[in-house]
Amino acid sequence: MKNPKKVCLLKHRMGATGGLEKSTWRIAHAFAKKGCDVTIVSSDKFDSNSPSYSYLNFAHLPCQKKLSVTRISEFDRKAQKFLLENHFDIVFGMDRTRFQTHLRLGNGIHRAYLESRKQTDSFFKRLSFNVNPLHRLILSIEKESIESKELRALFTNSHMVKDELFSAYDIQKEKVHVIHNGVEWKDLEYDFNSWLEKKPKHCASLKLDPSTFHFLFIGNGYRRKGLDVLLKALSLIQHEDFHLSVIGKDKEINFYMHLAKKLHLENKVSFFGEQKEIKKFYQIADCLVIPSFYDPFANVTVEALAMGLFVVSSISNGGSEVLQESSGSTLSSLLDIDELSSLLKETLSISKTWIRSQKIRDSVKHLDFSQQTATLVDISLNS
Repeated sequence: MKNPKKVCLLKHRMGATGGLEKSTWRIAHAFAKKGCDVTIVSSDKFDSNSPSYSYLNFAHLPCQKKLSVTRISEFDRKAQKFLLENHFDIVFGMDRTRFQTHLRLGNGIHRAYLESRKQTDSFFKRLSFNVNPLHRLILSIEKESIESKELRALFTNSHMVKDELFSAYDIQKEKVHVIHNGVEWKDLEYDFNSWLEKKPKHCASLKLDPSTFHFLFIGNGYRRKGLDVLLKALSLIQHEDFHLSVIGKDKEINFYMHLAKKLHLENKVSFFGEQKEIKKFYQIADCLVIPSFYDPFANVTVEALAMGLFVVSSISNGGSEVLQESSGSTLSSLLDIDELSSLLKETLSISKTWIRSQKIRDSVKHLDFSQQTATLVDISLNS
């Protein structure tokens, strides 16, 4: 490329290792692979001397404020100043910033998220949404960035979010593109191929019975992820042979442990807390359950499928769009405990076998990260 396009990626925090941070790195690498001059702008510092980042540029915009609302506002303000002082052909927003030419709504629509919380939050908590300065700021930035005339392309990770977008904001349909979240399909090949061999060893180390049917729940913030609904549904089939492993953190974890005991599930549910390595739990499990009240696209959906697990998901998880009849089931109404219980009981007959797991894994081969990010970058460069 004789005159490489200059691309800027805006991402407030890059020090964490969450889904948005990983996506930012992958998109940056994909632009660079196309010969673009790529700069990542963040409030976090980078080890720019690392060989892995030698073909990327970095701009550090330090934010001194401590509160989330003031940090978001400070980074947005500094990003605007930085963009006025530097020219870029593409400004790609990954976060809460008012101006960009291209935007990826990895966290979905904040307005829709607040609406979903009405199902779980208290009356007084719901009243606070309209006056909470953080929500007011995010909604303001969201509206301005989406409805900006300078915006050339907007990416959602599910049709669910796309529909929410059109319901909430004024944006031309031709600007919006749905690209489902990718998965490390090729990188997970070894772990998938060895699950049958490693399952007994992992079960022994965790004191689990390898012969029982294993449900898996993964998520931080148990209420929004629907853990209480899952526990109540399982209590209706507690005489069946199953075990549930709960992975993730929540400051109210003791409440859920007490709930499991109250529902007589204390011998059928294990709380493992936050885990850095969850592949072994995928290798043990037969089925991942995602009863979320709101998930634009839960990454664990495609990770579990790539590891050969059957998935039971709520319709409020955009990731449910990639499920096929042979790879998963979708719950139409999350608050219907009986429906979820029936689905889980049916799933008990779909234990993970070698042949079945291979078919499930193959169903998301087309979602390998390399293909998904390449599609996103091609659309961006041509818009």
